[in-house]
Amino acid sequence: MNDYLSEKEALDRHSRILLGQNDDLTKELERFVNTDEVLRQQLDRRGRVYTMQDKNNQELGYSNQKITDVRSRSPAKGKSYERSGGASFYGNTAATAATTGGYGRKMER
Repeated sequence: MNDYLSEKEALDRHSRILLGQNDDLTKELERFVNTDEVLRQQLDRRGRVYTMQDKNNQELGYSNQKITDVRSRSPAKGKSYERSGGASFYGNTAATAATTGGYGRKMER
């Protein structure tokens, strides 16, 4: 009978040890899951790309609005301005070349 009691006590101790280890492993697994979720959010490229695209689109809209506002406030440039060479300040572009005859040959389309 004494052997059975000592064996039962040994099994109880072993059971408590296993329960403690199980609790420790459960806590560690929970930490891994939480860390994984944080890393997953940080590495979520699709979400970051969408956020960057939205920001860029907003900035483009703002920039286009500023350009539109500035152009609406500036005086209209007539043909006499272009003929006088005022547009040549911006370089020999196709637009200035067409009006001022700046290209020596015809542009191909």
